[in-house]
Amino acid sequence: MPFKFRKGFTLAELVIATLIFGFMIISLALIYSSANNHLFHNYRMNTFKSNASIAMKTITSKLQEANRIDAPGFDASGAILAFAVNVDQLSGCYPVNPAEPVRWHYFCHSSAVTSECPSGSCLYYHTDTIVVPSGNNCPSGPSVWTTTDYPVLACGGAYGTVTLLSSDIFPKTAPELFSRRSIDGIAGSALVNISLRVRWDPVTNNTTGRDFRTTDKLIDTTLNTTVRVNRAGLSGSGF
Repeated sequence: MPFKFRKGFTLAELVIATLIFGFMIISLALIYSSANNHLFHNYRMNTFKSNASIAMKTITSKLQEANRIDAPGFDASGAILAFAVNVDQLSGCYPVNPAEPVRWHYFCHSSAVTSECPSGSCLYYHTDTIVVPSGNNCPSGPSVWTTTDYPVLACGGAYGTVTLLSSDIFPKTAPELFSRRSIDGIAGSALVNISLRVRWDPVTNNTTGRDFRTTDKLIDTTLNTTVRVNRAGLSGSGF
């Protein structure tokens, strides 16, 4: 019986084809891994920046209502921003407008590690209304505001309405989050500079089963703004 010759692949060709196919699979896997890591990095960075942006908008919107700024002091800086609404800046008399509520606002940076602040670097907001004493005969009576009237003993503690504004917030230069210093370009007592530094380090932010040290990059960016308090009576070195 005559033999029929059929065309086919030699062993060498099969080996070469397998190697080429293997290189293609590896290349596609590397491209996918790189794109996936880049996507998650951008998502994480945008999330942190969005949280910091919301915190910044909260601070600026409340600060623009302020009548009195108590912290930081004029030509000073710190990690606490304390101010009051409807309180006279110079005399401490309140309410300036009897038809409006009197309210204190307290923004602070905490380095305490808690269940809601695992990074140990969070920004909190405390606020509450102030009850005007009966028989108010301000400015010589009981309703004269002082810098000890903020009841916040611990940043993030249960005083007033407490809100965790953002985690992973760090001072630009510790402990400076809020500044009224001329060295920071503040030319008047009615100006407050706010610098919110967002920092997330994959080396220190890894947990069991979620190690980002080889798959993610450092996130370090700062949001900065200067707010002018549009209220009269903000002159004087003490304010």
